[in-house]
Amino acid sequence: MLLRLALNLCFAIGAKGHLHLGRTANVIEVSQLSNGTVYDFIVAGGGIAGLTVADRLTENPNVTVLVIEYGPFDKREDAVMVPGAYFPVPYLWLPLMTTPQLALGGTSYGVPCGRVVGGGSVVNAMFFHRSDAKLYDAWEELGATGWSWTDLLPYFKKSETFNPPNAEYAAQHNITWDESLHGFDGPVQASYAPYDYAGSENFYNGVVSLGIQPAKDPNNGHAQGIFRLLRSVNPKTQTRSSARVRYDRDASRPNYHILPSTAVSRVLFEGTTATGVEYVATSNGSKSTVQASKEVIVAAGSVHTPQILQLSGLGDAAQLKTLDIKTVSDLQGVGQNLQDHLVLKVNYNYTSNHFPNGGSLQSNTTYANEQRKLYDGGNPSAYDLTGTTGNLIVQLPLSNWTTRSTSIATLARRFDPAALLGASSPESVLRGLEKQRSIMIRDINREAVGGLSWNTGPETSIYMTRPFSRGSVKINSTSIFDAPLIDFGALTDATDLDILYAIYMKNRDIMSTPDIAVLGPIEVTPAPGLEDEVAIKEELIRALAPSNAHQCCTAAMMAQEDGGVVDAQNRVYGTDRLSVVDASVWPLIVSGGPQASVYAGAEKAADLVKNRYGLL
Repeated sequence: MLLRLALNLCFAIGAKGHLHLGRTANVIEVSQLSNGTVYDFIVAGGGIAGLTVADRLTENPNVTVLVIEYGPFDKREDAVMVPGAYFPVPYLWLPLMTTPQLALGGTSYGVPCGRVVGGGSVVNAMFFHRSDAKLYDAWEELGATGWSWTDLLPYFKKSETFNPPNAEYAAQHNITWDESLHGFDGPVQASYAPYDYAGSENFYNGVVSLGIQPAKDPNNGHAQGIFRLLRSVNPKTQTRSSARVRYDRDASRPNYHILPSTAVSRVLFEGTTATGVEYVATSNGSKSTVQASKEVIVAAGSVHTPQILQLSGLGDAAQLKTLDIKTVSDLQGVGQNLQDHLVLKVNYNYTSNHFPNGGSLQSNTTYANEQRKLYDGGNPSAYDLTGTTGNLIVQLPLSNWTTRSTSIATLARRFDPAALLGASSPESVLRGLEKQRSIMIRDINREAVGGLSWNTGPETSIYMTRPFSRGSVKINSTSIFDAPLIDFGALTDATDLDILYAIYMKNRDIMSTPDIAVLGPIEVTPAPGLEDEVAIKEELIRALAPSNAHQCCTAAMMAQEDGGVVDAQNRVYGTDRLSVVDASVWPLIVSGGPQASVYAGAEKAADLVKNRYGLL
């Protein structure tokens, strides 16, 4: 619960306009800031990355930080805090839609993004694991010097408090880990759910019977095989451990302010030097400015970060000119390179499934009430699992999904990036995409390209996590309140459909193993009874979703001549005192849930900022 005392901000503006911070100051309102108030750092966006950087900077009591977040604070309702009651919709950007997706029949889809203090960590499914080491090494290969697996591992460890499970429970449920890879004093509580459904054993044994190996610890840089999902859940309370929770821990810092329910409308410049931001109250549209004496840090997420940059004069000059926006830095990569994970739900009826299972909380009120009583009493319960999810996931490189990996890679090599993005696309962006594709094709049989997870109930989730297709985010007006044009470009490269089809067919193999077949799975959607590849693919196209709320890469950390937007220090090219620290700086998307990688990247970015200003 927020401290009411924190709202009683006491400050005065000195002769130079600097803010004198009150001892209990923390949450502030627009009315409590004067036009031109000065902080050392202003962070635009209060999600995982923004709060992490702000938290680390304010460890120095002499540094003042203001975080401006478009969304409100959550109310700690069950839908946020209780895993089994998970319902994120109230804290998502609504309505936020894609442009018609050409390869998906011209359909428009919702774009799930957090709009709340804590961002994705408040609305995600709480999965907390890392990707393959080779993926982070590819970032460095593409220009993100110092962002390899070896470089990031200390920050993965710094961000977490790892809570090993009970030894007996771990042995019963095939949970293994390597403590040397984990941190034990970080802000995020990471734990395994202490409850499971009987069907998990069927799934585990069925997968292993096909030769798919268990992962000792998927956080060791080899996130492949079948493994138990680690979650950002406090094991003592079995409640969500979010960046918001960490923020509350730091709420007594007098040098740390947050302004919720307020939009950053643009970055202010003197020449090419960022001097502050213009902000607008979402309640009444009142507009004002605040100054940053050291740096403006943008962390608004991979949809809204490029929107803010473009509104500020950072982007493709030709595009900005059409909206009469003065160009500060001609950066053709801003808003380009959009990536996300494709999601396909495969639904079943079961003739002999175990009870309870991953659908029982939603379908059986008596069972749900029993489990809630157990949960409220601090006992293991189905409410310890994120609603509608299971405990196990399979992630594999392409050659482990299909025997056709060589032919798929060959077709990918033949695909012309210019055909993907259009001949009018900037040469720098095309050059960068060519480099990305070369690495992706080279590593297609070494890095995980997709995953699947059965919730032990009616639903299997298939994830295509290494898309060759690319999308974009482009402003369509000069107002921060007008949604940008969001185009995932889903399946514009047919390679992605080939990979999705391969995972779908492997899922059929898994469901046909004796351990799962005994439960009587009967596919309901998307392609029951179909055997023809073309016909199956047509159904997959109709059933998939182009976003798993894992948007990234729209302000890539690559060379500017390759369509990059920021350098390896997170600094925006062509500017001074401006940086970007969220997932938009990734050159390539991670292969699993992005949460742990966002935390680690923000921890590293915070150190880079500190080093710039001698604050380490």
